[in-house]
Amino acid sequence: MKFGIRTLSAMAAILALIAAGLSYWAGDQISLAGKKGGDAREATFQSYRIAQSLKSLAAGYELTMNEFYSTVLEFPAYQKKSAAQKTAIERELAALAALQEGGAATAAELTRLYKEMDSFRLGLEGAMTSADKDWDRAREALFKLNVLSVQAIHQADLLGQGAGERATALDMGWQTHQSQALLLLRIAAILSVVTGSVMLAGALRLGRAPE
Repeated sequence: MKFGIRTLSAMAAILALIAAGLSYWAGDQISLAGKKGGDAREATFQSYRIAQSLKSLAAGYELTMNEFYSTVLEFPAYQKKSAAQKTAIERELAALAALQEGGAATAAELTRLYKEMDSFRLGLEGAMTSADKDWDRAREALFKLNVLSVQAIHQADLLGQGAGERATALDMGWQTHQSQALLLLRIAAILSVVTGSVMLAGALRLGRAPE
């Protein structure tokens, strides 16, 4: 009789430990997945934000060159506007390069495109500010600058699409971790019920034991 009670007690203790371990593991998995998911979501959000900003800045930069070429903007006003846009572009590229999810490669390609745009910008300025405006040279520089601007916008658009796809994948991954953790919690709950039943059986057996 004593052996049976001890066996039941040992079983109850083991089941209780397993249930506690599963509950702790499930909680730990949810916490870890939440932290990693939060960090990844933040990086993804930043990638998407930067992509949209670079698209807007590239279009604005191109528009400023066209305004200067068409003499809508005088040189001092053009210089101020283009310098501010260039600074904003460089700031966003630096932020993109600091991200961990392929941002460096995209930043390198966009930096290359913007450097080429800058070289044609200088050519445009030189043609437009010379004593006798060189309209052919200015038109050629503007055309090439516009082509590069389209490429830069396309690259930024790809960056934004990639960020959107990663966001979808992160949501699916979080749901998978959550489902696994809930399964562990259900198993732990079942084990807790079994543990309670074993302990109840032991208590009943102990109560029936002869004194």
